[in-house]
Amino acid sequence: MTVSGEQTNYEEILESSLRADLEWLEREFELLFKYKKEKTQKDITLGNRILDNVIDNIKTNNSEELLNLLALTLNKIEHSYPEFF
Repeated sequence: MTVSGEQTNYEEILESSLRADLEWLEREFELLFKYKKEKTQKDITLGNRILDNVIDNIKTNNSEELLNLLALTLNKIEHSYPEFF
């Protein structure tokens, strides 16, 4: 395999991993907070820690497509759970 082929494979793996992480993030927020009428300070702290951890550890390689995917996911979460933003 050439270096170019290896880079393409790495980018595909990176994208797949990011998509899985973002799907997990959406599901996690849904499971933890969807049916809570009022979020406690403990809930807010937990949600913010989850968001911070995911955002800090996501690798996008500055790919515009992956950055857009991250932004779309965060916008969905913000729309559903504005108290975390």
